[in-house]
Amino acid sequence: MRDNKALFHQMLPEFHDYGILDNVILIGSWVLPVYRHYFSNSPEIPILRTMDVDFLIPNRPKIHIKVDIPKILKKFEFEEQFSLLGNYSKFVHPELEIEFLIPEIGRSKKINPF
Repeated sequence: MRDNKALFHQMLPEFHDYGILDNVILIGSWVLPVYRHYFSNSPEIPILRTMDVDFLIPNRPKIHIKVDIPKILKKFEFEEQFSLLGNYSKFVHPELEIEFLIPEIGRSKKINPF
């Protein structure tokens, strides 16, 4: 059984080879270990992370490649799960979850003054 950090590091080269990393931004708690590594293990940057890796797809994605992400993640024993409401899916492994997030644009926000 692999730990989630090792699994994450095994997936990254595959994502890079397919050009996925050119079109997404790593966000959330998994950014912290990356920053810590980049900044020479600076103790000011915590290494705590959750079980889910979040990738943000920017507002105006300029994706010009076709990639079968479920097929890629299946190699690493991830299964795609869909929400009961049908508004999202995520990829689940016993050690890790992966989500690709897209910001909602143009939704009005109802503000309650009380």
